Amino acid sequence: MGFGMQSEFGPASAHWYSRVESPERVEGADDLEWDATTDFAVVGYGGAGVSAALQAAERGLSVLAVDAFAGGGATAMNGGIFYAGGGTSVQRQAGVEDTVEEMFKYLRLETQDVVSAQTLQRYCEGSSADLDWLVSHGVRFDSAYYPKKTFYPPAGYFLYHSDSALAAVYAAQAKPAPRGHKYWHAPSNQSVGFGIHLTEPLQARAATLGVDFWPRTEARRLIVAASGEVLGLAVIRMLPGLPSTIAYAEAQEKARRLLQKLPSSMPGFARLERKAQHYWRQAEALQREHGVLRRIRALRGVCLSAGGFIWNRQMVANYAPKHVASMAMGSPGGDNGSGIRLGQSVGGAAQLMDRMSSWRFINPPSQWPKGILVNSQGRRYVNEELYGAAVGWAMNEHQSGEGYIILDQALYRGAWREAVLDNLFPFMRIPLMLALFFQSRKGQTLEKLARKLNMPSEALQEAVARYNRGADGLEPDEFGKSPLECHALRNGPFYAVDVSQCSKMFPCPAMSVGGLRVAEDTGQVLREDGSVISGLYAAGRTAIGLPSNLYVSGLSAADCVFSGRRAAWHVSR
Repeated sequence: MGFGMQSEFGPASAHWYSRVESPERVEGADDLEWDATTDFAVVGYGGAGVSAALQAAERGLSVLAVDAFAGGGATAMNGGIFYAGGGTSVQRQAGVEDTVEEMFKYLRLETQDVVSAQTLQRYCEGSSADLDWLVSHGVRFDSAYYPKKTFYPPAGYFLYHSDSALAAVYAAQAKPAPRGHKYWHAPSNQSVGFGIHLTEPLQARAATLGVDFWPRTEARRLIVAASGEVLGLAVIRMLPGLPSTIAYAEAQEKARRLLQKLPSSMPGFARLERKAQHYWRQAEALQREHGVLRRIRALRGVCLSAGGFIWNRQMVANYAPKHVASMAMGSPGGDNGSGIRLGQSVGGAAQLMDRMSSWRFINPPSQWPKGILVNSQGRRYVNEELYGAAVGWAMNEHQSGEGYIILDQALYRGAWREAVLDNLFPFMRIPLMLALFFQSRKGQTLEKLARKLNMPSEALQEAVARYNRGADGLEPDEFGKSPLECHALRNGPFYAVDVSQCSKMFPCPAMSVGGLRVAEDTGQVLREDGSVISGLYAAGRTAIGLPSNLYVSGLSAADCVFSGRRAAWHVSR
């Protein structure tokens, strides 16, 4: 059940792993007594949901949005990057040249055929306008440009290369440009949570336009007419202001805070997870006792924008078992697959459920990509200068999650200097130092290093010899790494840093990128046979979208805005 899902798959199935219920089926809308009526109902009020709601309200529709928590979702929790190009206002302020054509050529290499060329072209042509739309609603950007390769810009920089475009293999096919636009924020040492600088201004603007938002409200089932049209949904709402609702929210947030204290792959997380379970059970008991059923009539349609399923560990184990050991990157409790399951409950088709974006970032430090990444057999398998999702894909999908960075003395010492002296965020510096200190092995020769790693020494020596020939300019690097990023590994002692997926001190984050199939010009959910489910839309990580092949930083947030607005434009017609 990885690529396509059978239409009969539903709540009665053994691998459903969700509280989403079977749809409520009626002959027509008049057969039910509705508790609320709106033009457009939005399930999940993160980046995609708020974009859909705000755009629909701008188009004159009444909108009611629900969220199992307080809104924001994974978008609010992330690092705050929006991927845009083709000559955005921020790029122009920074003196950067970019064109839609070059942006399209690059992203075509990354997205492959996960969306059509027409959809990708439409996104590239409109990304600058999407950014301007955000600015018009209070989202702030900055043109301070960081030109070097990094997976996250240092403090004080907001425009950077958030992809692999600088790598020689890509630069030869598409002119690189910085397309990672970080939302402006006051100086901070934190690693996550900058996404609120997108979600909060949009939520505030939506409220002024009359969008009705019900927080602490869980969507349980869709309501469907005999014709197959989605008429609305049934939710369990915790009524605002009551002591039981306040206690419910406190229990939810205590559980979420505990799950965010440590990466899920690090020692000590299991203990935090057990504590969190206590609060989840407390919240569930309060919901059972005090939650009220409300049926919402959606005259024009329902948009499912409730995120992915990376925090539903049963779903991850079922669909993508290779990634069980990865650090869950998303909204704890929120990215539980409920949006996808709601769509499937009425016959929606899901694809790429086995597809995860896992990031193995190895820059910073800038010294690490100058070494080589090998598996447990001593074989090199990837261009180390690529963006972390490309490295993570190669490592976790094709190398059983194994990765050892081989460095010589100069690179190892240089990595320590960067870890101690460079302007790094704590979330960069601390795992880097832990990996260098606790997960490094040393050998005076490559043969001795291989023996410590229980690795075939001949294979490792041959991998290093081939790499050195490329670094010396005697032959092209076998993986296309830029000559300036190649450093001959000759002077021992040599070091191996374990950056495998299961690394305890150097977490490998992952998120789900599969979801519901949608009509790419409208955002409507599709059945297995390609027909449209009338009245049902999906957006963001609940749906197949731009980052569903290979992720680059900011592309998910950009797709949330793109797909959310797309659904709103169609439903408002």
